[in-house]
This record gives sequence, C-alpha cells and structure tokens, in this order.
Amino acid sequence: MVVDDNRFIRELLTRVLKTLGVGKVVDDVDGAAAIERLKLSMDDPGRAGIGTVDVIFSDYVMPQINGRLFLRWIRTASGVPDRFVPFIMVSGAADREVVEDARDGGVTEFLAKPFAAKTIADRLLMLVNTPRRYVLAEGYFGPDRRRTAMSVAQERRITRPEQIQTIHGPSQVKTLREDVRAIYFTLDERLRAKLGPNARKTPVDFDPALIKAAERRIQTLVGDYGDWMEGYITAITIAQKALETGRGNQEQNLAKINEVAHELRGQGGIFDYPLITDVGKSLYKTTKPTGHPPSKDRMKLIGAHIDTIRTVFKNKIVGDGGEIGTALLKEIAEAVKKYK
Repeated sequence: MVVDDNRFIRELLTRVLKTLGVGKVVDDVDGAAAIERLKLSMDDPGRAGIGTVDVIFSDYVMPQINGRLFLRWIRTASGVPDRFVPFIMVSGAADREVVEDARDGGVTEFLAKPFAAKTIADRLLMLVNTPRRYVLAEGYFGPDRRRTAMSVAQERRITRPEQIQTIHGPSQVKTLREDVRAIYFTLDERLRAKLGPNARKTPVDFDPALIKAAERRIQTLVGDYGDWMEGYITAITIAQKALETGRGNQEQNLAKINEVAHELRGQGGIFDYPLITDVGKSLYKTTKPTGHPPSKDRMKLIGAHIDTIRTVFKNKIVGDGGEIGTALLKEIAEAVKKYK
C-alpha cells in the first residue's frame, strides 16, 4: 500500500515497486482514505481491492490524517487488520525530530526524499533479511527500536530479563504474567515465506538489472514533472503576492509557501532537479512559522527563492545546472545573508 497526497510520488513508488517484482500495489491520497480501505478489506476484500497488506509506504506530511496519525491507528486502534504490518515512513522532512517521532510511533523503516530505486529496494530487503521483533512496553508498541543489543547500563529504562515475556507466533499463549514490564513478539517471517523455499536458506537480494530498470521508470516521469510543477509555482506565486499586498490571512499564505517548499525539497532530486531540492530546503527554512508577520526583508528573501524556482523550471535546468546552477545557488546564498 502506497499512501501519499502527491500524485507523482504515488505513481513513482507504484512503478518502482512493480518493476522490482511486487505483485500488487494499491494507493491512496491520505491516511483517512487508507484507513477506510483497510477497514473495508476486512469485510469486503473485493470492493477494497486488497486482502492482506504486506508493507505500507506512507508519506509523513499529508492533509486530514497525516502519516504519524495513520501509523498510530495501525499500531494502537481497535479493529485494525494487522497491527504488525511493516510500515515505511516516507518524507522530505528527514529532520531528526521527524525521524524520532516516526520511530517512537512504531515505524519499521524511514525513507527520506529524495530517494532512488536502490534505496526503496534496500528498505524492502531490510524487512525480509533482518526483520525485527515487536515490543509492547509502557507507552510504546512497534518494532524494536534498538537494532543492536545494549548493555543494562545503556538502557534508558532498565527492564530485567525476568520482567520480559516472549511470545512466538503462532502461539498458544492466552495469558500474560502479572510481573511483566515488556512483551516481545517474535513473528513468523511472512515476507520471506512468500518469496519461496529458497529464500528461507539464504539472504534475499535484487537483481541489479531490476534496479536499473526501476531507475529508468523514474526517468520516464522527469519530463512530466516539469509540467506538473506549474501548479506548484502558481500556488506559491499567489501566496507570495498576497503576502506582499497584505491580502488574506498572512499565516496561511506563509504556510502555503512552506507546504510547497516541503514538497519541492523532497521531490526535486528524484526527478533530476537537484537544484530544486537545494532551493526548496532553503525556502522551507525561510518560511517556517515564527509567530510574527513576515518582515519586508523576509518577503524579499522569499521572492528570491521563488524567482529561482521559476527560472529552473522555465529553462528546464536539470542536474546540477553547470555554471548556471552554481550561479543560482550562489545568488540564493547571498540573498540569505543579506535578508535573513
């Protein structure tokens, strides 16, 4: 299951996954739609278009129900089809606090934008070759957040071995001991089993030719991406003009530019526009909420970023842009120093 409010990213992930050999992929526009589909799948798999979901790829920032709330529903809500399903969070906001928030919510893996087909393949291989046990403890349920064993002295909250109950699946255990502080769930390796008997004997890997084929699929979207960006440019231009003229809610205008900047910093590198990733990152920082109306200098800085984005797409400056790309990034760096 692929969940993302951006059509291009949904299509990208779907194409790559199918090229890598995933038999069926369904996609939804946000967490709310995904939850409704998963609920329906328990009663009517035909209408839902899915039966069992083996892996979820979900964006972190989405309208209505975002990736964090969707993950919380998967791990803790009642009536969930499978609260042990591997969950890969995808986001251009790979800042430390975002990664830690996803980890503490029970995410299995994190996939930062921009990404490549090889990165997607690597995350899938981690699910198959190094599956993690699940942990139920005070305030947490999800995959073990520790990838390596830690000494007792390193534990943030010390739990003695005798206070841990391990349940192997499938298990006949019906009751839990009263003295346990944590429960370990060791599950059957369902993903590995689906790959056939040979996968149980040796580590699984992808044929390099498949990875290259998936990369070519990504490149087929590059041309369309420049056209798709017209909508983004129109949206931030309208918000910019509203900021400059004082029209509408200034916080909402700034938030709209920040939202688009977040999308651009995650997408540019994927579609061979690394300059957009760099400028998007800078614009995202520039438009973070401060609790105060933007100053004239700040609006000039925002305008400089938007002008650069417009120039890159108008002239289809892909790759690093050579001397032109270097000059554009230099101008942005100088504008940041001048107006911040």
